[in-house]
Amino acid sequence: MISRLAGDSTWARYSLAWSGIQALVIVALESVIFKLHATEARNIKLVVPAALVVLQSKNIHDIPNPTQVIQSARVLSVYHVLFIVAQLFQLILLCDAMFNKNTIQIIAIVAFNCAMVAYAGVQIKQATDILVETPNDSLSNTILDIFKATPNPTIHHASLPYEIAVICFMVIFASGFAIIAYKLYKEFGWSIYKKIGADLAMRDMYKVYQIFIMIVKFDIFFQLGFSAQFLSVVVLQAESPESSTYNLSDEEMRRILIFHLIMSTGASIILPILAWWGLKRESKIAMYCFNAGGFATLVYNIIKLNQVFNSPDRFTGANKFLTFFLIVNLILGMVTIYLAWVCMKNFNNGLNAHIGKVSGTNIYPMESVNGSGKRWSIE
Repeated sequence: MISRLAGDSTWARYSLAWSGIQALVIVALESVIFKLHATEARNIKLVVPAALVVLQSKNIHDIPNPTQVIQSARVLSVYHVLFIVAQLFQLILLCDAMFNKNTIQIIAIVAFNCAMVAYAGVQIKQATDILVETPNDSLSNTILDIFKATPNPTIHHASLPYEIAVICFMVIFASGFAIIAYKLYKEFGWSIYKKIGADLAMRDMYKVYQIFIMIVKFDIFFQLGFSAQFLSVVVLQAESPESSTYNLSDEEMRRILIFHLIMSTGASIILPILAWWGLKRESKIAMYCFNAGGFATLVYNIIKLNQVFNSPDRFTGANKFLTFFLIVNLILGMVTIYLAWVCMKNFNNGLNAHIGKVSGTNIYPMESVNGSGKRWSIE
């Protein structure tokens, strides 16, 4: 499998090994963090009522909503799952980039790794806000006071050493992959040049195609990331209706879930399939349907972003990252629609033959943009 993806390239083999080791190490560490946070979230749920009684007995009036504290602690687990999925996602992206010799996607993986380094630091802040002792009397402080009476006190959240380890390892992995990516960029650039020649029009078409396919893959990841966070909040509200200020009925909650699942399935599964089919068959109808679905997804994301801004209490523990994912989805969505239109303009100009020539999956001769029948090769 590795030899098929990497071929004779030493740097390609290094990249696959490096990315695989990164996935194994970070997933293992993040799994431990997930387990520890899940345990602490359960502890918080158990001791919040007692902590609330203690604070009320001290005549402390500025008491956080206990149900919001519980929800914040439980929502936290979703982000660890997303971080684990992100590691597998970058490995899959790299395998795909090796197979298709997609240098643009390799550069995108470098940026994605840098974003994960940033998030590795953010997750410490997330846990600290809920699980670390505060200087004054507060609900979280009282919870920790109660924890001190247990055989295994958690004055600071127990996952802190593992979170620091994740940051250190991610810096190492991201830096190492950036070096490998530079080597691959030079290697793949020359390989593609030898296969397609110096025709600028064809190279530009292929470049747009590569960027479009890459953006669609990131669309899937960020759309699913938003969906996981949104569903976690909705499910928690359904389990603890007293924590919601909206008191949605079962029928309203069911309607929200069904509509969201339809939109999420369409954006994450149906639209990518339409894009792939439309490009493979050069079907303008499929691409028109893809753009129509893309516009519908944009509208849905705008509606949800408006809800997060206008009703922050409804999304306690998730509003910041819901906002981030929704904004990224909106940006990616607009870029995707534009690139889909550009790709559609390039239909019937030899794009399919070009893709097959570079990937090695098409046995037909390469034709130029003007249909002269010339093979684009300098060999």
